Amino acid sequence: MRVALVSKQFSMTHGGAERFSVNLARKLCNAGHEVHAVAEAVEDLPSEVQVHFVRTRRKPAFWRVVSFAKKASQLVSGLSVDVVYGLTQFFPQDLYRMGGGVHRHWMRVRYPSTVLRLLNYMVNPAHLAHIWLENRIYRTDNYRLIVTNSKLCREHAQIYYNVPAERIRVVYNGVDHCTFNPEAARLGREPLRHELGIDEHDLVVLFVASNWKRKGLGTLLSAIAELGDEANHLHVLVVGRGRPEAYRALAQRLGLTERLHFVGATKNVLKYYGAADLFVLPTLYDPFANVCLEAMACGLPVITTADNGASEIISSGDNGFIQKDPRDARELGEYLRASLLPHKRVMMGKSARKTAETFTLEKNLEETLDLFHLIVQESQAR
Repeated sequence: MRVALVSKQFSMTHGGAERFSVNLARKLCNAGHEVHAVAEAVEDLPSEVQVHFVRTRRKPAFWRVVSFAKKASQLVSGLSVDVVYGLTQFFPQDLYRMGGGVHRHWMRVRYPSTVLRLLNYMVNPAHLAHIWLENRIYRTDNYRLIVTNSKLCREHAQIYYNVPAERIRVVYNGVDHCTFNPEAARLGREPLRHELGIDEHDLVVLFVASNWKRKGLGTLLSAIAELGDEANHLHVLVVGRGRPEAYRALAQRLGLTERLHFVGATKNVLKYYGAADLFVLPTLYDPFANVCLEAMACGLPVITTADNGASEIISSGDNGFIQKDPRDARELGEYLRASLLPHKRVMMGKSARKTAETFTLEKNLEETLDLFHLIVQESQAR
């Protein structure tokens, strides 16, 4: 089968969506399919993938958003493929994967006030560009199926764009268990802790993300401060791109300076899962944060919010906790307090690993290929 994957970036270091794109391309190649990658930037892809670069101007931001979609559409129209799978905002396509969720919903979460929301649309027209694209992507003649990675996104597609239920398929993310498992992760635990000056008896909370404000790093730091002396042995390890200055200042005000570690972006996130005891992502909105699944595969309990599609695989108190209000540091603090108990944490970690074992890259590929075959069969029947 000849498949075109459209994504702004294929990379193992830039974020969950970019890693998903790489993993899918690899799996399709391994299964013998012809893969075309349509993107602005590419890293970590197999040599057999045929890459087609989309050239866009980086500024202004709103034009970059729109021009990528237009130029990608022109490029894809010249390819001889069986299926076009959009992993980013772009149209028309056979299948659109809502990896980034619904931008209209995110704007309502970020700016609950209608006035503030309208002001931000005017100040940053890139938001309007995303909305413009969404309105066209969800026109019935611009897609054949919508693929969501959570029931949360399925609900948002129906609420905001009236997508018929029969044209939506939920395909959960998978994780590479050969890479992400407790045994492999544990190998890097001692040397990394030694490098960071963290004692073996200290508790390490891991936070992996690139958009720190959206993902709730400030809420996490405030929640730890809520614990007071109970958290004296608790360290926070921040992995991913971002600007640490504001959070270092917050940590200083909260008395957490010596226990906050920024390590930047990495291709080897595994060793950080190994060094940690608990994974926390108090995100304001995430369709399905794959880092939660990676952490669970490595045997870490996960605390995240009900606004993260990954919460659908978490049973509160069993393999982690689900925070109802992503902005409530006190609520998060209570879940952190419960996780301080070693026996409780170990039990949840084992349960998290067991849950993650059912989510594999192979299962994700199988369900994705089923949709590809459905598209091809419908095309042949026309």
